[in-house]
Amino acid sequence: MRFNKVLFAFSSVWLSCSVMAANDFKQIEYTPPEIDYDVIGRLWDFVKTNTQAPLDLPPPKLVLDWHVPPFARMGFQYPTEKFPEYPMQISIAPRTIEQYSKEMVTWGVGHELVHYAFILRENRWQRGQATFQDQLKHHCNPEFKDLTRAIADEIWRIYHSDTQRAAMYDEVEKSCFNEPNQ
Repeated sequence: MRFNKVLFAFSSVWLSCSVMAANDFKQIEYTPPEIDYDVIGRLWDFVKTNTQAPLDLPPPKLVLDWHVPPFARMGFQYPTEKFPEYPMQISIAPRTIEQYSKEMVTWGVGHELVHYAFILRENRWQRGQATFQDQLKHHCNPEFKDLTRAIADEIWRIYHSDTQRAAMYDEVEKSCFNEPNQ
């Protein structure tokens, strides 16, 4: 009988500690990383100008997304006939923010903005469609490659890092080599 009382007391203490720990976790909030929205805004203006986009075209939503596949750092999503439920947004994996420099994250967002502009241009700049056509392959397209290199140059003008610009140029070629059908 005494053993049951001790076991009950121990269980009660463990349960109350578990509830307190669970309550502590509910109070932890994720703080978004520092993303240089001013630079991204400048890049968006650059992309619009160079793709002849309407000047009032808004950028896509930019979100932290824990479901970005492990092989990707970020990606532009949009609804297609095959995946009509996809939202139109740039999804960034939180691990990308932790593992890459601000310059590389900014370049990645710029790269995704070019995807967005190309998709909308292919669809006559109509944002409100239920689904979008995407016949053009971007990564090996000479215009796409030129624009993403030019974005690296724009970022270099702001941050002046030759090493980062070289890494961005390398990503332009890797994108074509690794994902030619995107």
